[in-house]
Amino acid sequence: MELKKYINTLIIGLIGSILLIISEFFSWFSDYNLLEIYIITTSVELADSFLFLFPLLSGIICLIASFIVIYRIELKVKSVILSFVGLGFMLIFFIDYISQEIEYFSNSGAGFYLGIAGFLLVLFNIINVLIALQKQTEGN
Repeated sequence: MELKKYINTLIIGLIGSILLIISEFFSWFSDYNLLEIYIITTSVELADSFLFLFPLLSGIICLIASFIVIYRIELKVKSVILSFVGLGFMLIFFIDYISQEIEYFSNSGAGFYLGIAGFLLVLFNIINVLIALQKQTEGN
């Protein structure tokens, strides 16, 4: 039973990470996806253009964290820390980008919803891993 719950937790983390990565390639608040916006803004303003890669980077970091746990179960804490770093990038993106585009919130596209869903799934995965880790340490 414990193995089944553990596998379900890993699947939640993998799905959340993949949703974060996929959200990069769907439109958020315009007709362009974030990768196209990155390419457009790179020629104009290099400093702010890297912000549009944060969902992709966040998804990759969280995916690596999920694979670390699959590779070695003992590395749960390191996986959680790495997931928090990935979610930190996504949180910075949410605060900066959404605050600039708040007037277009009613026109949000699929990428926005995929990003929110991926963020919440990864956060839920972190909570599940920490609860399982606490139960494991209490049992020993």
